Amino acid sequence: MKKGLISFISICLLLLVWQLTALSMDQPELIPSVPDLIKALFQLFATGTFYKSIFATVLRGISGILLSFAAAITAAFLFARYELLYELSRPLLTIMRSVPVISFILLALIFLDPEGIPLMIAFLTMFPLLAENLTKGIINLNPGLSIMADQFRISRKNKLMHIFYPQLKPFLFSGLTSAIGFGWRAIIMGEVLSQCAFGIGGEMKRAQLFISVPELIAWTIIAILISFFFDKGINLLSKVKWNIQFSNTTRVNDKHHPSTYPIKMTDVTFGYGKANILSHFSYTFEPGEIYGIKAPSGRGKTTLLNLLNGSLKPISGEINSEQLQFFSVVFQEPELLPHLTVMQNICLPLASRYSSAYSEQEASSALEIVEMEIFQDRYPNELSYGQQQRVSLARALAYPVAIMLLDEPFKGLDKALVIRIINRIITQQSHRQQTIIFTSHNEEEIGRLASISIQL
Repeated sequence: MKKGLISFISICLLLLVWQLTALSMDQPELIPSVPDLIKALFQLFATGTFYKSIFATVLRGISGILLSFAAAITAAFLFARYELLYELSRPLLTIMRSVPVISFILLALIFLDPEGIPLMIAFLTMFPLLAENLTKGIINLNPGLSIMADQFRISRKNKLMHIFYPQLKPFLFSGLTSAIGFGWRAIIMGEVLSQCAFGIGGEMKRAQLFISVPELIAWTIIAILISFFFDKGINLLSKVKWNIQFSNTTRVNDKHHPSTYPIKMTDVTFGYGKANILSHFSYTFEPGEIYGIKAPSGRGKTTLLNLLNGSLKPISGEINSEQLQFFSVVFQEPELLPHLTVMQNICLPLASRYSSAYSEQEASSALEIVEMEIFQDRYPNELSYGQQQRVSLARALAYPVAIMLLDEPFKGLDKALVIRIINRIITQQSHRQQTIIFTSHNEEEIGRLASISIQL
């Protein structure tokens, strides 16, 4: 049975119980029948103040949400960046969440103009919930995805919509749902006690003063309906999917071009604490070559690639290249975006340079190299680890740069597949003359793909 039908039956049963109770009590002034309630509801529609009161309350609600959200997102970024500031602010946020709303209202009645009280109460109620949720979301952002976005020069719009927003989304809408639920009730309560000129709460207070129970219940129903529509609106917003923003034209100069500059590492040292991973390392990577780096685990293969791509900075020494800002990368983990398909994951880095059609063309070619073209409409969670790794490799192969840094690109793949992919990479590299620097534990992979082998 559909949820909508179940809800309808539940409401009908509730109305039936109410009607039976009203008939048994036989006190229409205090417990009006369902027909009387419906009549009172329709009478409200004909009053001059009905729409003004609805508009006033909804406007206060929307203003409170926007004001609270703007303040919360600003505070959350500051809290996430400055831990001391967050720790200093946490007691205040706890107090704001814990103090009864009625206390805020009574204090506000002493110091503030009654018309401004509902909006202030909305802010005090919603801000702490939103700020704490968004702070948790920002603190829990995956740093690997941020590094991936920086390495592939994903545009600001696409980074916001496809890197940050999907990760913050659960925290954002959880906070919004809770904040609006509490805030909506607080606004009406504030209107009741401050007796605003217009507003649902003010109308409820006036109905109570004149002991007009049907009108009071009718306004309560209106408040419930508006709250329901707010919840539905938030639910619809949570389902919005953002499209990748592609360039309007394909930049001819940004297409694949050969590597022409060497990468020089001179006396480079890097370590964690007192332990050096690389010590006084010097090497020149010549353009157009394929370098295979081999070493036991923990000897600095990944560190070397991260130093080259700029995500790590050496303790001492220099890394000099005219093209250090242009790389495509395969990371230790695939770093795929779970809300995008295989095709979209590869197209996203291309979007700032190419049109949609050309991006898909390049992505399709790369997927053919790694034999993943039949999975282009799948999502990462529908793929095995090895398949995700191949998508990550395809993303690097499709990106138009002169230098590729591949960290164990064939991890999790069977031998026969690796040999086929390597042969295709060699063919592509001979055409594009890219510099490829990759790491591997497998001697055969290095022997087949690398023109120059480096032992760390």
